[in-house]
Amino acid sequence: MKIVYHAENAMDANILVGVLASADIYAQVRGAGMQGAVGEAAAMNNVKVWVHDEDYTEARDIVDGWQAAEFTADDADLFDAADDYHQEPAPTESHLVRDVCIAVAIVLLFVAATIEF
Repeated sequence: MKIVYHAENAMDANILVGVLASADIYAQVRGAGMQGAVGEAAAMNNVKVWVHDEDYTEARDIVDGWQAAEFTADDADLFDAADDYHQEPAPTESHLVRDVCIAVAIVLLFVAATIEF
């Protein structure tokens, strides 16, 4: 096996492994465990992506293309904020009632804690 890529971190390496897998190239991440052992800064560039010798040339071409890729205005259409599943839902009346109940409960707890019996 040969090293086809020196990654900055394990996430970077695993993304590339997925890219290579989509081209039917088996790849391994090695050295990712070092980040936890010696700290992220010390382990930089110790995370490597390895491929079989016979896949190296094709994998290297894919890595070069992946590194040269840029985000373009055409890509922006793929990221519509309306489709973002992390987007907070619009507040509803039930949310307002819940929030008011929580606020009242907090005030009552505070008042109860300050009353001396």
